[in-house]
Amino acid sequence: MESPPPVLNQTFVVILNRFLLILVMKNKFRLHPKVIIIISFFMGIVMIASAYFELSESKKEIYRLFDREAASLIETIRLSSINTLHASDEIENLLTDRLLDNARFIRHLDSSGRLTEKDLAAYAKMNSLFRINILNAEGIRVLSNGVPTPGYFRKGESSSRRPKEINELLSGKTDQVVVGLRESRIAGEQRFAVALARANKKGAIIINLDAASLLEFRKNIGIGKIVQDIASNPGIVYIVLQDSVGIVAASKGVTKINSVIEDELLQQALTIDKPFTREFTFKGNKVYEVIQQLSYEGENIGIFRIGLAMDEIRNLETRMVRRVVILFFLLAAISIIVLSIVFTMQNLKSVSTELSKFKTFTGTVLGNMGEAVIVVDKDFIVSLFNKQAEKLFHTSSEEVLNRHLKFFAKELFEELEKLIFQGAANVIEFSTELLQSDKTKYLSVTASQSDDQGGSTTLVIKDLTEARLLEEQKKRNEKLSAMGELASGVAHEIRNPINAIGMIAQRLGREFTPTEGSAEYHDITKVLKTEVERINKIITQFLNYAKPIELQIQKINSGEFFNELSLLFSEQAKQRSIHFDVTAATEFEMKVDPELMKQTLLNLLQNAFDATPENGSVKLNYYKKDSNILIIISDDGKGISEENLSKIFNLYFTTKKEGNGLGLSIAQKIIDQHHGTIHVTSKLNHGTTFTLNIPNNEKL
Repeated sequence: MESPPPVLNQTFVVILNRFLLILVMKNKFRLHPKVIIIISFFMGIVMIASAYFELSESKKEIYRLFDREAASLIETIRLSSINTLHASDEIENLLTDRLLDNARFIRHLDSSGRLTEKDLAAYAKMNSLFRINILNAEGIRVLSNGVPTPGYFRKGESSSRRPKEINELLSGKTDQVVVGLRESRIAGEQRFAVALARANKKGAIIINLDAASLLEFRKNIGIGKIVQDIASNPGIVYIVLQDSVGIVAASKGVTKINSVIEDELLQQALTIDKPFTREFTFKGNKVYEVIQQLSYEGENIGIFRIGLAMDEIRNLETRMVRRVVILFFLLAAISIIVLSIVFTMQNLKSVSTELSKFKTFTGTVLGNMGEAVIVVDKDFIVSLFNKQAEKLFHTSSEEVLNRHLKFFAKELFEELEKLIFQGAANVIEFSTELLQSDKTKYLSVTASQSDDQGGSTTLVIKDLTEARLLEEQKKRNEKLSAMGELASGVAHEIRNPINAIGMIAQRLGREFTPTEGSAEYHDITKVLKTEVERINKIITQFLNYAKPIELQIQKINSGEFFNELSLLFSEQAKQRSIHFDVTAATEFEMKVDPELMKQTLLNLLQNAFDATPENGSVKLNYYKKDSNILIIISDDGKGISEENLSKIFNLYFTTKKEGNGLGLSIAQKIIDQHHGTIHVTSKLNHGTTFTLNIPNNEKL
C-alpha cells in the first residue's frame, strides 16, 4: 500500500486528536436511527454488489478452468495424431527398405542368368512376398514367381496398367522407384510395391506384397481410432477432424457438421496454430467447443473440433448461485442483527469505550503508515512504534515499547526535549541526524503534542538520507561541471599564447646565441620550453575533463569483470602483504560501459591500496539489489579527515605527492553518466568506504 504524504499524516493526527477531544466533552456517542437506516441501505448495496461480483468472478474462473482442460484435451489428441502419423510413416519406410533389399538380392541372382520362376516362387514364399515380376527393357514380363491371376498380363506380354513410375525406370531415368499402396486387380485388395532396375538397365524387377496387414495396422492406431476411443469418454459430445473439403474423421453419430467455408472462426483456426474456444449449438444443444489446427511436417491436414457437454458448467453455476444467495441472506440476517444490537445498545456506549476504539484505530493506522511513527508520553516513554520505525532504527517494537526514547534515539530525544522545553507550538517540525554504526541518517521530524491529560506526543519521521545524498551529488556534479567548463574556457584562452611562448623559446634556443653566458642562456630557454610543455599538458587534461563522456553500454558477466580486476591487484597485494578480498553473492549480467567502469574501479582500488598499510585489508564487495548494481570498496587504512572528505571530488584536489587530483573527479563523472551515485564514508585511522549504486539497464 502506498503511504500517504507527510502533510496528510500530520493533518490526520491533528483532526483525530480534536475529534477525540470533542467526544470527551460530549460524554456520549449516539447514532441517529436515520443514520442506521442509511448504513443498512448502504450495506445492502455493498452485499448485492459483492454477491454479483463473486458470482461473475466464479463464472469466469469456471470458464477459465474449462478452457485449460479443453486446451489440454485437444493438445493431447493433436499430439497423439501426430505420433500416429509418425508411426505410420516409419512403418512404411521400414517396409520400403525391406522390399528394396529383397529386390537388390533378386537383381544379384538375376545378373548371373540362372534365375528361374521356381527360384522366384521359393524366395517369395520365404520372404512373404505376394508377387515378383521381372521385365525386360521393352517392359515385357520374362519371369514371375507364380501362375498369374485372371486378367493379369502373362509371360511375354506387356501390361497396359503398368504404373507410370515403371516406365521411368525402364527408360533409365531412375534406378529405383517406390510405387507405394496400389489397388490390386482383385477387387477390394491393396498391394504395396517397389521396383528396381535390372543389372545393366536391361529391364525392371517389381516386388509387391499384400498390404492388408499394413492397412489393418493403420486402422488400429490411426487418427480415426484415436478419435473414437477418446470420444467414448463421458462429457465429450463429439470429436471431428475436418478440412476445407469436409469431414476427415469423426466420432460415432457425427455425419454432418457445419463446414469450414461457412464459419469464420473455423477459417481462422485453419490458418493459426492455437486453440480457439466458443459456445456452439450442435443438434439443438449447447456445447463448449475447442478448435485447433492439425499440421504434420509443414502440411496443414485440417482442424480438430471437440464438443464438450456443458451440463457440469450449468450445475456448477447453479450451485454457485445457490451458495451466493444463501450467503447473501445469511449476511443480511447477520447485518440486521448486528445493526439491531448497535441500535439498542448505543445509549450504553460510554465516551471511554468510543475513545478506546478510536485509540485502537489510531494505533492501527499509525502502525501501518509509510513513515516511521513513534508515540511517547510526557515522560518520553514509548507507547507506539510502527514497522517503518523498526526499519529506520534497526530494532523491534518489543525491545523499545515502554522504554525511554533516548534508549535507541538519543539525538532525537535531545532535540525534541530542547524544543518542548522552549515552549514550542503543538505541532513542531525539525530536522536531526541519526548516527548508526554503518552510516548517518538525516531525518525530518513532525511532532504533534496532544492536549489530553496524558500529554502524549506523536512523532512522524521521514528518512531524507537518500534525498540528501542525491542532493549532495547533484550539487557536486554542478560544481564539477562548472569547474570543467571554467577549465575548458581558461584552457582555450591560454593555449594559443602558451604555444606562441613555446615557439619563441624554441627559436631563441635554436637561432640566437649571446656572446657572453651562452650556457646559462640555453639552460634558461630549455627550462622555459619544459615549463611550457608542462602547462600544455595541464591544458590538455582540462580539455579532456571538460569533454562529455559518451557511454558504450555493453552486457558483461559480473564474475569475469571483477575477476579481471582481482588479478590486476593480486600481485600488488602480495608484495605489500595486504589482504585483498573480492566477494559476491552470485554472478549476474551487468549493463555498463566496461572500459569506463574499469577506469573508475581501478582508481578507487588504487587509492584504497595506497591508503592501506602493510598487513592491512582491502575489500571489494558487489551484488545486485532489485534493478541496481551495488559496489562497495573498503579499506582499513589511514582514512580521510572530515575537512578533506567534502573536497575529495573537487577538480585537482589531492593529498598525494604524485597525484594530479583528477582521478576521483573523473570517477564521479563516469558514475554520474551511468545515472548512479557514489557515496563515501571515512574515519581517521579506521579506513574509508566507497559505495557505488548504479542502475543496471541499457537506457542511459
